[in-house]
Amino acid sequence: MSFESENTTPSIILCVFPHLEKILLLNSIDSTKNIITLNSKIMFNDDFYDSIESKFSEEIRSGRFSILSPNGVPEKIETILRDETISRIMDSIKDELGYFEEISQELISIFFFSGQVLSFNKKELMSAISIIYKDRFSKDSLEEMSETLFQLSLKEKNIIDKSKNNDLYDLITGQQGEFATIWDKDSIT
Repeated sequence: MSFESENTTPSIILCVFPHLEKILLLNSIDSTKNIITLNSKIMFNDDFYDSIESKFSEEIRSGRFSILSPNGVPEKIETILRDETISRIMDSIKDELGYFEEISQELISIFFFSGQVLSFNKKELMSAISIIYKDRFSKDSLEEMSETLFQLSLKEKNIIDKSKNNDLYDLITGQQGEFATIWDKDSIT
């Protein structure tokens, strides 16, 4: 993806809700499928994981780094994971839209819905969507997009809040499992 400012608006926006395990596709390429929700559990199946394992195995066996000095392994894993994930998402987009040609990654923007973004209200989401797509969609379509984004944001936030509450409960009750801190060598068993 290009980060150079060419003032081109994206044709496809992927809104990633990591805890909800959903990706909302906002699309201006195809006028019949403007809003599509992709389920990452379906997208990232055993095939996907097999592909990652295979690429990682190839990388380890390639001889490009020493097993005895595995510097750079985390970066290589991250690169493989990122490339495979983007490739799988692109394939899913093409399948959903019925495209047989390549979709340029420069036409796609990816937004992760986490942190402060989850506190946006409907009006703020509508404003953001309108800035990007105001010339491409009717007001009704923009409102539908922002409503869908808002509802998914609420669900994402609920999952995060429940997870935090569960983690806190486990910590308070001592049910957090075994863990060791770097500064407490006696806690390592």
